[in-house]
Amino acid sequence: MKEPILVSIPHGGWKVPEEIKHIWALTKKEAFHDGDPYTSQIFDFSDKVNAQITMEYYRAAIDLNREPDNMAPENPDGLIKSHTCYNEEVYKNGILPDEKLKKKLIDKYYHPYHKFLEETARRDDIKLGVDCHSMAAVTPPMGGGTAGKPRVLICLGNLGNINGKACPPHNRLSCDTELINFVKSEFISVFQYEDVEIEIPGICTTNVPYEGGYFEGGYITRKMGYEAIPFFQIEMSRALYLSSKYFDENTLQVDEKRIKDLNQKVWKVLRKTVNSL
Repeated sequence: MKEPILVSIPHGGWKVPEEIKHIWALTKKEAFHDGDPYTSQIFDFSDKVNAQITMEYYRAAIDLNREPDNMAPENPDGLIKSHTCYNEEVYKNGILPDEKLKKKLIDKYYHPYHKFLEETARRDDIKLGVDCHSMAAVTPPMGGGTAGKPRVLICLGNLGNINGKACPPHNRLSCDTELINFVKSEFISVFQYEDVEIEIPGICTTNVPYEGGYFEGGYITRKMGYEAIPFFQIEMSRALYLSSKYFDENTLQVDEKRIKDLNQKVWKVLRKTVNSL
């Protein structure tokens, strides 16, 4: 029997849309590191949950975790981007898609994803929603004042503060404080013995380093937080799998056993969480 969970994986894409291939400037490696590589596998619970949706296209091509009007050039890291989070130009000669092409991308890839989330969250067989991401082991250049600093292994987001309580600018929560802290304690229990190559500031935090709304991101959690079900974001540090122990930087291939191990660990937490509701 499947669990009543909705799983969203918006940044796990590995393709360039046909519509923009002729102007695409990024190498495979650049697009890979700008997105959330392997999250489509780490968080793949399609055989265990009642609903799951995964974006197949690169985050740099169409970012589902941004407001509809949040895009370049005003925001280089917006829905339609001019630069990656490592400040690499997405399009040849720095020329962005025109308005017609932007609309085509948004209508074809962005709106259907959000429509699925909205409609699915209202189904009777869905009791919990999770938006699944990975984050660079250290904050990338576009991270502002925290650039270059190591991150925790897991960051959970419910739009609140470090204690999972409501705070500005939203003054509301996508799931209550008690639930997010329960999830946090479960992640700490499951991931407490991980051996990573960098010195980390902790195992699992709530809303840190993305306190109050995840900088430019977190739109899915903000939007879905208005639905009837508890909904939270998971950020997993890529220190857990994009390290020399598991990952080949030249081929961009990762140890499949490691990915399966992480998948099982996350599922252990999610299953216990939904069964606690």
